[in-house]
Amino acid sequence: MFPRTAVRATLVALFVAAALFQGVVADNAPTSAHLIVHKLIIGRNMTIEITLYNAGETAATGVEINDPGWDSSSFAMLGPSTSAKFASIPPLTKKTHRFVVVPKVTGQFSAGPSLVSYTAGAGHQASGTSNALDPLPILTPWEAKVEVAMKIGSYLTLGFCNNAEEWTKAAIITTVLVGLITVNWIALKGKRAVAEAQRKQAMKSLGINPKDVAVSKKQKQKKK
Repeated sequence: MFPRTAVRATLVALFVAAALFQGVVADNAPTSAHLIVHKLIIGRNMTIEITLYNAGETAATGVEINDPGWDSSSFAMLGPSTSAKFASIPPLTKKTHRFVVVPKVTGQFSAGPSLVSYTAGAGHQASGTSNALDPLPILTPWEAKVEVAMKIGSYLTLGFCNNAEEWTKAAIITTVLVGLITVNWIALKGKRAVAEAQRKQAMKSLGINPKDVAVSKKQKQKKK
């Protein structure tokens, strides 16, 4: 049998260890709502999609999302709106907001992060931001057609021509090859013409009319 004092000391130690362990777990657990916001662009008409995911253990209430930076002088709003409200986002669930804008100008455009505010729990107000979009090239209709042509050309050439510089090099090489083939064809045709003239001249020197030879060849072909 163990002494009573040893048993009591052991029980007290176990109780203290359990209490400390529960305290650590409670400190590490996200007991309030925590929204993770992600933004991306879909399609050529610039459909902006903002996803809000609640990674916390309580519902996020009074959620407001706003995506500023789409200036009316540079973009036409097709709707519905750059901002949205959600009454509640339960734990481990997500909500998505989409809107469409059409660019009015060309060039490089950089979109900043979306802004979100919400009640995380027990009246605690929280806020956050999404990721910022990478610089986005806005092309003219002609530039867009060129880009499509480049992609098709890259596919047809098995990836050898992917941009304008590579297409320029390919065009130069093709032009040189076509030029060499043309020069070679002209040279061969010239040699044949010279040989034919020499043949006719030799026949005339022998008193043979080249036309009579041509007529006799045609008659032989008809008999066959």
